[in-house]
Order: sequence, then C-alpha cells, then structure tokens
Amino acid sequence: MIRKVLIGSGVLILLLITVLFVSLKINENQPPPKLVANFVDINKVRQISKYRSCVGHTTVPQDGRESKRSMKHYFEVKPEFNKNQTVEIYSPYDGYVTALRSDPGEGLEGEIWIIPKRKLAMLPPFGVWQFSVQHIDVRKDLKMGSEVRAGEQIGYAAFSGSRIPTFDIVYGKMAFPPTPKKIDNWNSPFADLDSVFNHMSEEVLAQYQQKELSKESIVLSKEARDQNSCVYKDNGPYFIDDSPDNWSVLQ
Repeated sequence: MIRKVLIGSGVLILLLITVLFVSLKINENQPPPKLVANFVDINKVRQISKYRSCVGHTTVPQDGRESKRSMKHYFEVKPEFNKNQTVEIYSPYDGYVTALRSDPGEGLEGEIWIIPKRKLAMLPPFGVWQFSVQHIDVRKDLKMGSEVRAGEQIGYAAFSGSRIPTFDIVYGKMAFPPTPKKIDNWNSPFADLDSVFNHMSEEVLAQYQQKELSKESIVLSKEARDQNSCVYKDNGPYFIDDSPDNWSVLQ
C-alpha cells in the first residue's frame, strides 16, 4: 500500500514537472502582449516616472544584469484627483487575472496581474509577459482566473494619504522557480522587466504624444543609468529624494 502511494506521488510530481517545463517552453515563444487600450485617463495624470528612474525603491530582475534603479513607472495623479474611487484603472488587453495581492502593513493597498488571452489558458504563467497595477482597489468581483476585456474597468487607484498620490505600472515576467530573491533589502520576483511604453499600440501611444511625452523621453537606457547610478537611503531599497529629471510631466 505504501509503495503504491509512493509510486502515485512520484508520478504526480513527474507530471507537474512536465507541465511546468512544457509551459515554460510554450510561453517563451509567445510574443509580449500589446497594450491596445489605455489603462488610465491620462487627463487625470500629472507626471510619470521614467523607466530606470531613481523614484521610490529599486525594482530589478533577479539575474543581476541591472541594479539600483526602478524598472517600472509611477503615475502621479493631479491634486484634484487625490482621493479614492476617483481614478479609474482599466485592463490594457484581453486576458485573465493571474494574481491578486494586498499587504496593508507594507503600504500596498492592492495589486493585480493580468496575463494576455491565449489558447492554453490554464498553463502556469511562468515565462510569459504580464501587465500589473500596484496600489489599486481591485474590483470586488475579480478573482484569480477572471476574464477581462481590453478597456474594461478593473478598479480604482488607491491613495493611503501617507504618500505621494501614485499608482505603479509594471510590465514583467515572473521568475521560475517562484522564489523571490533579496536584492539590496528588496525581494525581486522578476525574471525580466520592460517599460509599458515599449509595448503600446500606436493609438495608445498617441494619447501620450498629445501630452508632449515620447517613448524616447520616458524610457532611460541601461547605459545612461549605468553611468549615473541611483543613490540609496542607508542600504536600500529606497532611494534618496529624487530630482525632477526622474519624471516626465504631461502637458
């Protein structure tokens, strides 16, 4: 009896490993999803932090090829919209909710991850590019596995009142195995990161261009940041007060 249980457990483990391996191989060949709908009404946004800025805390991949920089975007809203249930957040493409998280003790009101719609929807999301919003009041009926459509409202930006009124936008791949790696006192869960501005449709990007913001101005190159490293408060992960050069103001 015990032998049968062990054999059964071994077969199950082997099956799970096979599924994960196949999932990674399939996901590696999937193109990054294009943002075909804007995730926010940019008329409510005052400024956006540049990709690889020195704003907030370090956000980098686990492999160490980049360090001491924020590889995401902070969206700061205009003062008149600095209250909850005011700045709507939308899904940028058709997809599924793959993760929901909140950690009020760490100042994180809510976080949502959305994977692009695909034929093999039930494969684990490792190795596939995803879109995420952090500091958000997620729509109450959304759960892991919920389907969302491009332009569908998924919640509201959440402002605790103890910080600058911002929400965070991340475009990344989760690492496998899914074990965070501590980097400068911050736990990185990412295998890779990129700027959402590198993956917007022409129609969505045009909305930002009308506000005098270009992809070239909002995305700092790796070489430029390497030559001008960010500086931590103490030993990290938070940076010292940042300069206006880290931001692009919408006109």
